[in-house]
Amino acid sequence: MDFVSEIQQSADGRNVRLSEAALWFRIEDLKNEARELNRAIADISQLVSYTRVDSMVDFLISKLHDYFVPETLVFMVKPPRKKSLRQYYYSDLQKIDKTLDSKYFYVLEEYFDNLANSTVNGYAVPFGNLIHEFPEGTFSEDFLNLKPALVIPLLGIGGVYAIIYMSEKKGGGSFSANEMFYIHRMFSVLAVTMQNGLHYEISITEPKTGLFTYDYFITRMEEAISNMRRYNRLSGMLIIDIDFFKHFNDTYGHLCGDKVLVALASTLKKIVRENDCVARFGGEEFSILLTECDESNIWTVAERIRLAVKDIALYENDEKLSITISVGGCLIHDIKGVTPNYIFKKADNALYYSKQHGRNRTTIYSMGFLDAAKIQNGEDL
Repeated sequence: MDFVSEIQQSADGRNVRLSEAALWFRIEDLKNEARELNRAIADISQLVSYTRVDSMVDFLISKLHDYFVPETLVFMVKPPRKKSLRQYYYSDLQKIDKTLDSKYFYVLEEYFDNLANSTVNGYAVPFGNLIHEFPEGTFSEDFLNLKPALVIPLLGIGGVYAIIYMSEKKGGGSFSANEMFYIHRMFSVLAVTMQNGLHYEISITEPKTGLFTYDYFITRMEEAISNMRRYNRLSGMLIIDIDFFKHFNDTYGHLCGDKVLVALASTLKKIVRENDCVARFGGEEFSILLTECDESNIWTVAERIRLAVKDIALYENDEKLSITISVGGCLIHDIKGVTPNYIFKKADNALYYSKQHGRNRTTIYSMGFLDAAKIQNGEDL
């Protein structure tokens, strides 16, 4: 074999090895892509199973932990039938009690609405590409100090209903191709599930107070009874009635009565836990389902609510309104045949006792063997 042939053979060998190496790397890339795709599909399947917006956001945050941690992440959501925005503000993926100025939502809402035909729903847009589209000074120094990296618009039937801001990653560094793939897939699905969740909220809440409806409350009661029997998780029910509510309507007008209802609803939502259920039964009567509690917990929460209501600062014609409530409640015991209606009657009896004994007080009904006998015999209370 001459020298030239040897060189050619050696080169051919190297080319074969390089081709094999390239093929091996390509196969590994495909395997990685398949793993990322399967992972995204699994997370998407879980995401679409949620009906509550809060649960969707919590789930997404938990999954982002597996990929990266942005220094700041803010969801700004405009629910249907609401005047104010709902915000979820995270620092290092930890939720904190903070909000962004709502003007940033409306500025970008208008921008993306004007580009609705070319905007990809739920796809992240680099903030550096956007800032040049707005007059200087649109975004304050405080906002820019958050180091916004991505802006994600969520579009519904009526246009943009949510804007999500994502800062640079903790520790710096740009988002990788896999990370951007995950962001695009998850948030494009979130755009659909969140809008469905917001419309579901409308169907189970009443417009004046934003509290849950009677029908939804009964559904939650049935779930609580089922959980009690299956997992031994006790729950309790409270019924709340505004003392002398007719006085507010007769003396100050029905608009004043509405202000009292809204103020009470706001107080109730602040005190109870996220997993509890607060509903308006109509008129001035409210109900609360307290999950995973005992009789002492029911009393403690009821008294906390009663005292908080006394401190509500509400004025009409410069006159401070005196608002008090009567409370009745009972623990949901594991008694055969117990129903939401039976529990409601027990709590209502306790409420009646509070009203008949001076109002502005709490009464908790204790179920016992007599109740079990009445249920099994089908007797009335």
